[in-house]
Formats: sequence, structure tokens, C-alpha cells
Amino acid sequence: MTNENSPLTADQEQRLLETYRALEDLALGCGEPAVRAAVKAALAELRTALDGQDVEFDYYREPAGVLAA
Repeated sequence: MTNENSPLTADQEQRLLETYRALEDLALGCGEPAVRAAVKAALAELRTALDGQDVEFDYYREPAGVLAA
């Protein structure tokens, strides 16, 4: 859920969370190092943006270690 000052609509928030989870899945399943690195960078940027909007979601859902180097 976003905070009261967030410009995100509920639909936008939901789509961003779905995108975050899709990127997590891609990072876990991709064997190409360059693609995996790019996806991990995108995850970090998206997580920062969601955090800035006070969007609540489980950063550490299973499987753990998606953002590990």
C-alpha cells in the first residue's frame, strides 16, 4: 500500500509489484551473466523507487539471494 502523499494509483502500484516479481523470477532463471546483472540492477532501481513511495512488499520473499552478487 502506498502512503497518502504517493502519486501512484492502486493499479500502478500493483503493476510495479508484479513487474518486480517478474524481474526476480528472470534473475533467478537466467543463465546469461550480462542479462542477469542488468536485471539485478533494474531490481535495485525499482526497489529504491518503491521504497521512496512507501510501497509495502516483502523484499526477502523466497527464494532468497536474488540480489546477491
